[in-house]
Amino acid sequence: MDSAEQQEDDNIVWENPDTPANADDYVFVNGKRMARPYFFEFLCNAKRRWEGKTVVDLFSGEFRQRPREYYIEAVERGRIKVNGMKVAPTFLIRDAQKISHFVHRHEPPVLAESVTVLEEGPDVITVNKPASVPVHPCGQYRKNTVIGILQAERKTGQLFPIHRLDRLVSGLLILARNSRTADKFRQEIEGGRVTKNYVAKVKGVFPAHEVVLNAAVTYDPKEGLSTCSTELSADKDSKGKNACTKFQRLSTDGVYSIVRCEPITGRTHQIRVHLQHLGHPIANDNLYLQASPPKRSRGGTTADTAAKVARSVSKDKTTDEMDSPPCRQNVEADESVRAHPSRATSVDTRDTTQEQSVEADEPGKQTAFSASRQVNLLPDERAFERTETIENLKTGMASNGSGDKEVNNQSDIQLHDEKQSSRSLLQFKIDRLCTHCPGLGPSGNKQDDEGLWLHCVRYACASWMYECPLPNWAV
Repeated sequence: MDSAEQQEDDNIVWENPDTPANADDYVFVNGKRMARPYFFEFLCNAKRRWEGKTVVDLFSGEFRQRPREYYIEAVERGRIKVNGMKVAPTFLIRDAQKISHFVHRHEPPVLAESVTVLEEGPDVITVNKPASVPVHPCGQYRKNTVIGILQAERKTGQLFPIHRLDRLVSGLLILARNSRTADKFRQEIEGGRVTKNYVAKVKGVFPAHEVVLNAAVTYDPKEGLSTCSTELSADKDSKGKNACTKFQRLSTDGVYSIVRCEPITGRTHQIRVHLQHLGHPIANDNLYLQASPPKRSRGGTTADTAAKVARSVSKDKTTDEMDSPPCRQNVEADESVRAHPSRATSVDTRDTTQEQSVEADEPGKQTAFSASRQVNLLPDERAFERTETIENLKTGMASNGSGDKEVNNQSDIQLHDEKQSSRSLLQFKIDRLCTHCPGLGPSGNKQDDEGLWLHCVRYACASWMYECPLPNWAV
């Protein structure tokens, strides 16, 4: 590494998991909220199975989304350190050593909807979570999360999610301002004293009478999807977990139905897979539209990619099944939303379970946690391989094609808000070592899922109740 490169790296201000997001960190491009690429330090402790591997062999073997040549140069430039020290590419890793990976981080976009605050008190804040936005830092997402956006726009400080919602799900999200309040809510949820209501838009004419489904749910983390069976409930040797959901049709137009969903238990993808089992899957749920969703290939195809295959097959069968645009009207929904009082009488609800979320309501699961501690090298780096990707928004290289240059190219950009034009300039540093630059998002990625027709409306207990307005597609 020459002296110029060393000076460049020495001048970089590195963010870490405790660095809060700021309002100027975001730009709005064609209806999407995007985080400006930023320099970030991933941290982790070496695992026992890594012991004896060279630092380059470790990274090129575990994190194959980057070429081996990148890791060699990253080690030589000090972008990968062990116990805070620069090492040689042949350095052998030992158990429990602290490994740092300094990267130019590019986050996937989310829909450019506001995180609308419904109620705000000394102990609790409730929001209307937009679809496509994760709750807390996970995978490739850190700033483009509910926690990150609230910290950037409202300086809320540390927040503790009381329950989880899937990234693709919208609706009520309850956040505690302190661990004491979070623990109180957690005990009430785990004790089964909280009722949860969601609303979903499903295919077909759902039965008019109340439907109560008892069907065990088995979640496959490798495939990223759940299956259910009424026979598994009585099988003690089955890995499936007992699950019960109540459904009530609210309306139908003969093609779709709006259904209220009340999960009695909390299993991963419970509402989604139960609706599929009943023959009325969520109308834009590409993962569960087919009775037998395609599985991931050995080459690493994600469950989301498999879902896109399922969607393509569905389109070949009939155009009626997918004739409605997936939740585009939600972009305007937050602007017209008004917070309901915590004692309001709205009953419509929806389940917003994450790939690991609904299980969070089960006894023994931790549901309240500090978002600032969730980012970690191992899961974040692996997420570059497994999470869905986005279209690379090219921004134009620096004039000499190397080094760190500021980019300010507004072609093909539609500002989300003209009043925000001063802070919406597409301006960030190009990092010569970065495998994602000069794109604004992760390179080679394409994301076309904009949210499920599944919305959390109400969480209630004997002493409290919080509600969220219905989305446009449910009105």
